[in-house]
Amino acid sequence: FIAAGLRKGEPGIMAIFEERPAGYTDRANKFGLNLNAPQAEGKLEVLYLRPLDLSVDETMQEILDAIVRVGAKRLVIDSLVGFEMALAPGFRADFRESLYRMIGALTGAGVTILSTIEVEDNFTSLSFSHYTISFLTDDLIRMRYVEIDGQLRKVMMVIKMRGGNHSKDIREYVISDKGVVVISPHTTEYLRLITGIPERAGPSPAQKKEPPPEPKARK
Repeated sequence: FIAAGLRKGEPGIMAIFEERPAGYTDRANKFGLNLNAPQAEGKLEVLYLRPLDLSVDETMQEILDAIVRVGAKRLVIDSLVGFEMALAPGFRADFRESLYRMIGALTGAGVTILSTIEVEDNFTSLSFSHYTISFLTDDLIRMRYVEIDGQLRKVMMVIKMRGGNHSKDIREYVISDKGVVVISPHTTEYLRLITGIPERAGPSPAQKKEPPPEPKARK
C-alpha cells in the first residue's frame, strides 16, 4: 500500500507499534520493498510509538505532525492490537470510541488509512475483529490460512467495499522476494475455504482414477 503510493508520488506515514523501524524496513527490503530510500528523501516517515505510553490524543497528534512534515497522502497503522497495547492503561477502557475519533481526525487531514488487525482464528467462523469496528472501514480485506491437501496456504478475500461492487473471488497469495503475489482465481474442488477447514466438493484426484480391472477367474 505504501510502496504503491510512493511509486505514484504520494508520500506516506507508517505508524508501527510491534516492531522497531530498523527491523521493519530490513524485512521489507527482503520482500523487494525499498523503504530506506524514500525515508532519506523525506517522502516516508516510520513512527515507532510503542515505547511512548501515550494517550489516544497524543498518538493522534504525533501522527498528524508527521503527516504535515512529509505531506503524506497514505497512512498505515500496524497494528490496532499493538496500538491498544501501546496506550497508557487508563486510555484502554474506551478504545473503540477513541479509535473512532482518531480515524475521523486522520481522514480529515486528507490521508487514506490502511490498518491491520490480528484476528483470533478458531477455524470455525468468519470473524473480522474482536473490537467490532468494521463499521469504521470503507473496505475490508480478510487474509487467512487454509489447509489443503496437507499444505498450509494463504488466501485473501474482499469482504466489503463501501459504495461499489467488488470481486467475490477467494484468491490464493504468496509472499516472495517480489512482495505479495496474488494468484489468479481458479476453479477449486473445495468448499468452505473461508473457514480455514475446507471440504472437497467432489472426489479427490486419486479417487477419480479408474479402479484396476477385476482379475478373471481361471477355468
